[in-house]
Amino acid sequence: MRFLVIVIVIVFLGIALGQSDAADNPVDWSGDWTRSRSGGVSQWFEIHGTGGRNNPLRRQLNSPFDGDQLYVRFELRYDASSIDTPKNGNGEFLVLWLDEQDGGDTAGHNGGVPNIGLHVDGDANAFMARYTSSSQHFSDIQLQGDRVYTVLAKIARSQSGSGQPYDRLSVWIDPEITDAESPAITVASNKAIQSIRWIGFATGMKTEPDDRISVSDLSLATGWAEAFGLPAPTAPVAKPPPSPVPTATATVSFSKDVFPVLRQRCFQCHSGEDPESGLRLDCYDDLLNQLSPRDADASHLIALVESSDPTEQMPPPDDDSGRLTSDEIRVLRTWIDEGVSWDHQLLPTPTLDSDHWAFEDPRRPPIPTGIAADRLRTPVDAFIAQNQRELGTTPADTASWPTLQQRIALDLTGLPASAFPGLEQATSHEALDRWIDQLLCSPAYAQRWGRHWLDLARWAESNGHQHNRPRPHAWRYRDYVIESFQNDKPYDQFIREQIAGDELPADSRCLEATGFLAAARYSGNELDKEIQRHDILVDVVNTTAKTFLGITLECAQCHTHKFDPLTIRDYYRLQAFFTSGQPGNLLLGGAPDQASSWINTRWQLFDSVHTRLVDRKRSAGVPEPVLVIPKSVVAGMNAQERKAFKALDAAIASIPQVWGWSDADSGAIVAPHEMRWPLTRDLESVADWTTYLRLRGDPKSAGPEVRAGWPAVFGPTPDHVDSRTDLADWIASPDNPLTARVWVNRIWQWHFGTGLVATSGDFGTQGTAPTHPELLDWLADELVASGWSTRHIHRLILGSKTYRQSAAISPSNQEADPECHSLWRWIPRRLESEAIRDCVLSVADSLDETSGGPSVREGLSNPSHRRSVYLQQERDRIAESLTLFDSPAAVATCSRRRVSTVSLQSLYLMNSDFMQSMSQCFAERVRNTAANDEHAAVAFRLATGRQPTGEEEDRMRHYLRDHSLESLCLVIFNLSEFLYVN
Repeated sequence: MRFLVIVIVIVFLGIALGQSDAADNPVDWSGDWTRSRSGGVSQWFEIHGTGGRNNPLRRQLNSPFDGDQLYVRFELRYDASSIDTPKNGNGEFLVLWLDEQDGGDTAGHNGGVPNIGLHVDGDANAFMARYTSSSQHFSDIQLQGDRVYTVLAKIARSQSGSGQPYDRLSVWIDPEITDAESPAITVASNKAIQSIRWIGFATGMKTEPDDRISVSDLSLATGWAEAFGLPAPTAPVAKPPPSPVPTATATVSFSKDVFPVLRQRCFQCHSGEDPESGLRLDCYDDLLNQLSPRDADASHLIALVESSDPTEQMPPPDDDSGRLTSDEIRVLRTWIDEGVSWDHQLLPTPTLDSDHWAFEDPRRPPIPTGIAADRLRTPVDAFIAQNQRELGTTPADTASWPTLQQRIALDLTGLPASAFPGLEQATSHEALDRWIDQLLCSPAYAQRWGRHWLDLARWAESNGHQHNRPRPHAWRYRDYVIESFQNDKPYDQFIREQIAGDELPADSRCLEATGFLAAARYSGNELDKEIQRHDILVDVVNTTAKTFLGITLECAQCHTHKFDPLTIRDYYRLQAFFTSGQPGNLLLGGAPDQASSWINTRWQLFDSVHTRLVDRKRSAGVPEPVLVIPKSVVAGMNAQERKAFKALDAAIASIPQVWGWSDADSGAIVAPHEMRWPLTRDLESVADWTTYLRLRGDPKSAGPEVRAGWPAVFGPTPDHVDSRTDLADWIASPDNPLTARVWVNRIWQWHFGTGLVATSGDFGTQGTAPTHPELLDWLADELVASGWSTRHIHRLILGSKTYRQSAAISPSNQEADPECHSLWRWIPRRLESEAIRDCVLSVADSLDETSGGPSVREGLSNPSHRRSVYLQQERDRIAESLTLFDSPAAVATCSRRRVSTVSLQSLYLMNSDFMQSMSQCFAERVRNTAANDEHAAVAFRLATGRQPTGEEEDRMRHYLRDHSLESLCLVIFNLSEFLYVN
């Protein structure tokens, strides 16, 4: 956008016509009564009334003003002794007017002329705006004597263009820089002046000769910021989209000249589905990776055919066809330099297909029959029992009720059963079912399972990379995820909101959900905008593919996937869905017009100062003045600019925001964010970026242009598809072969420790096959049939006898199925880091159950007892208590956490200040709960969910003879039974 700055100068050279002496002249003044707003000494002019209409100060502009809006500002002061109120006199009248002509002493009183000033409103003198005396509009601000008012007005056209009337008048009294959309008075008129040539102050019959009215600092501006004496706006330099791929006039024909060379000299070894060294030259996308279009000298293919090294020469020395002739090489070189044209009819890009199970449509299998009724509680058991029958294994007995309650509590909520004292003690399967339903509705469930999802979303509250700037509004995505689990949001809706929440209709728009895409790392130290955005887009594509589809697409960033039917073209077609968007702070509330005004004014001020600093550096001979960081811009502001800038930043910060994803078409309002070298803020220019296939994954090596689409192995992409909403609809479709399978497998994994497909983030050919494929497909179909209800899948799994088995080991089962693939027993698994910390806090009766809101930083000086999901998660600064127990670094999506066993974990659990403090709190809770002789049993039950055996209780009592209760509590915290889901 180009900004036009118009400077208007008003000069008063003497007294007005017809005012010949001091007695007749109601103004004490000399010289110019206007001034620049950039500073200097104010000159005040005193106005007295005449008892009639009078224009004591008026002058003609040097040239008529015909722009679409004009701001006029002045200072006004009434001597208190001069003021008549309507109760004790006539009241007061004074206006500033703007007109097309000089009307003498009646100027400003004609209809259609904007008036800004003071008049009587009921029982008070109030600030007023009008076009005619019959339709005056007043503010709530009443005149007080002996104080200075700043009056600012905007005269504007509702329809742009010369000759259109100035039919809109807005007035501010003592405005702040943030008040652009909040005038004190607004008035409109169908009949108004069409140009501005004269400006002046007018008094009326209520203005008396002994009134003392002072005016000063009259200034005119064409923009809001200028009206405050701030620099005129400069157009931000929009970063251009990547340059279009240049084209050259072809002098060689692919079909006539190039194809014969490739067919005769290359295709014998490098074509078809099983080429030598995996290199296909009959496939356009594969061949491109051996070339540098428009640069034959840099092309690997040319280096090989021209090489004299027998170890790399092509064709190889033992090939009967011999080396390429100089004419053949010339043809190839010319073809590459001219852009690598291709005949897609002669050599069409092969469509990859696959008979891999994960790419086939799931079909609902029948529930196995012939299973003993005592082994069945949900259909899950039928599929498991059928597999056990085939392997010759038998299930373990049902675990004890206390064990199952502790297991379910830890599994669903990450807290021990003692955290829910109000719930009934289960002594039957039906009671356990009720227990499960109650826990599924608890905030603790949503917090635990929301944390699982945040692993997949690689969510963090900082940008990562070298600067690792914080993202102070990223917590809203965390809260969105937790709330979604709390409400059992249908999984297909959950998908759509996270991929395209900003594109959805207004009644279902969800900007917070786009934090999934925006969680990508973001380098603030990258000056090249193309590389900076490309790195983010790569992160987004890889995470979207692995999280929702369970496929490892990142290999195809550089070349066609070596194992799965995914091509480099598939990769960049998927990327094209995201090319027009980027992360940023998105406003969630506030008045849109006001917020936009604050943001635009803030950027205008920033750009003006930035330009000033760059010009200053250029004048000083600095070779690269573009390197002016935002911090330097703020430091380079004068006091007036800095005050306005801070006020604007504070106003913007007062509006709720989320670190989310948007593009120009979404209509989201993007607030500034802190970054040394930020992405371009001009989303309109981003929308024009073209997606190219990037050769060898290099963002600077653009291949052919590609349009948005999903991988071809899943079928053709319709021509109308181009938005993220289209992508989300495809992913969330019941017909997608992967989505439902991947999600129910993740649920299974988080319940049992291992999914039905152990490689939960890789359903491709190199991933593990499902141990129970029919059960996986049945659960996937059941998910869709239930309305994509995650809770429904929970109930099917947790209600099953399979889940409720004990961990008892059977030698015969161990021999038949040592890895327990048939799930013949419960396999204990260690709690993840957050659950360990939360369980310690809960048992110590120290857990702060506050939900939602900004994250809290964990530290020695400010320890927090909130649930771990609410601890601040900055990349490279994750709390020590979490990193020790394998919390992911949020660099990439984490499908399954690793579990390590290192000495530092035991040392932390025994010796850290946190554990020592919690042991004391735990002991205090026990003392307040039970008599001395019951301390050991109560402490054990609170931590493990069950009563100790007689031997265990005896050993604990014996321990207490020589050690404190605090010491015993610390020992209990270190029990494997406390740290594992048993």
